[in-house]
Amino acid sequence: MESAVRHHKVSPVDMASANIPLSEEQFKCSICLNVFNEPVSTPCGHNYCKGCITGYWALKDFSHCPLCSKKFPLTPELQVNTEFRDMLDLFKRARASDDDSSPPALPGDVPCDLCQGGKRKALKSCLVCLVSYCNTHLQSYHTIQAFKWHKLINPVATLQDRMCKRHNKVIEFFCRKDQSCVCSECLRDDHAMHEAVPLHDELNDRKTELQCRKRAVDRTMSRKRIMSQRIKKSVKEGRQEVETTKAEIIRAFAALVLLIKTRKVKLIKLLEEKQQVAEEKAEAVLRDLQLEIIKNQQTSSELDKFSKTEDDFKLLQGLPSISCPSNSKHCFISIIQPFLHVETLRSAVAKTEETLAKHMEEIISEVNLADKGEVIEELMDAETQNVSDNELGKVQQQHAVKVALDPNTAHPSLIVSEDRKQVRDGGTKRTSSGKFYYEVELKGETGWAVGVAREFESKKGVDLCLSPDNGCWTLGSYFGRCQANANPAVTLLLPQTPQKTQQ
Repeated sequence: MESAVRHHKVSPVDMASANIPLSEEQFKCSICLNVFNEPVSTPCGHNYCKGCITGYWALKDFSHCPLCSKKFPLTPELQVNTEFRDMLDLFKRARASDDDSSPPALPGDVPCDLCQGGKRKALKSCLVCLVSYCNTHLQSYHTIQAFKWHKLINPVATLQDRMCKRHNKVIEFFCRKDQSCVCSECLRDDHAMHEAVPLHDELNDRKTELQCRKRAVDRTMSRKRIMSQRIKKSVKEGRQEVETTKAEIIRAFAALVLLIKTRKVKLIKLLEEKQQVAEEKAEAVLRDLQLEIIKNQQTSSELDKFSKTEDDFKLLQGLPSISCPSNSKHCFISIIQPFLHVETLRSAVAKTEETLAKHMEEIISEVNLADKGEVIEELMDAETQNVSDNELGKVQQQHAVKVALDPNTAHPSLIVSEDRKQVRDGGTKRTSSGKFYYEVELKGETGWAVGVAREFESKKGVDLCLSPDNGCWTLGSYFGRCQANANPAVTLLLPQTPQKTQQ
């Protein structure tokens, strides 16, 4: 308490010019023990908060100074020490500035090594002192001439790691041969003949390399994002197309089922009608046959009667009057014929079932053979190739020239057009008629193609797709992948690379 500042000792201007540090203890009220609020002075020269001293005297029978106990006959008039007030304002501004520039150290921050009590966040670390400073202590650090040559860096928590374990000196260089950090003494012994650069130079190079790598990774990531978006879009479109196709299949099969049901009812009804007609005819024939049987029985009785008579003259007279039985073969044919139609109908239904099953298997086979597994690869390859398409197009436009091909220096298998602007592969001599057989050695060949084609009229300017739909049946190896050319192409999964083909 005896260290309270009196108004006649030091001015704030003198303290600022002398760079005297301001202590918080010098500006604390001896009654409330806090920094002065509205400081006033008693006649004896001591300073108090205005509210503290007036409240203190209100509780006492007489007025006296709390520090020196000097008694006053009457309650004295309190004075304002302007110089002390100015110093208090200067101290409060300095403390506010320190609070703003040196925030408290949070978890993960490097704390100031000189702060007492609450640690503040360090602003710099000294490689010579091996101490970290907040902004407040850094200001004092700059005022000391002996510290001028010290090296300050951004704050680090483990300053000891910046010291050479062997020579106990600050690490200032980087050995590119051994890829290690070294001090000046290391360059004189173990690393004397090695390429060494200052740490900041190596750090700048590493940062540059890091930025280059990051840009490359960003470009790759950007391309992959584009690929991902295209694949997602393709999958979405494929899903929509599949849903549409499913709906069409459901509608088509519903219509087909309805048609089959309708035709089934009609066919069964027709079959039943024919059966009814056949049964009616059969009943009529049966009635006629029954009558004929009765007549035949009568005839048989008469014939038996005549066969037993002994009167030859009577046999000669009565036999011509007995009629022979009629032939009913046509009746049986008319009855049996409708039932023969049933067998024909059964055969037609079985054939229809077989044909429908065959068509369905063909449709399923076409769906299975459609090589959708290559879509993503094609998208990725196309994306990779299209990355520089714009730049390539600009180069082509800028450096485009007209080229005239020389047929005299062309390969024998190449055919140059008359205008010397186009060239095509002549390939092997073709066989266009008769029976033929050939073998092709494939070993060591990077690419090949064989096939047959039906005779057709060539159309100039029209590209012919090698597919069975266009009368071309071809097989080939393209970029290490064996495939049958169709629309779409069918990839052949072979256990090993073919060495020979024969047809």
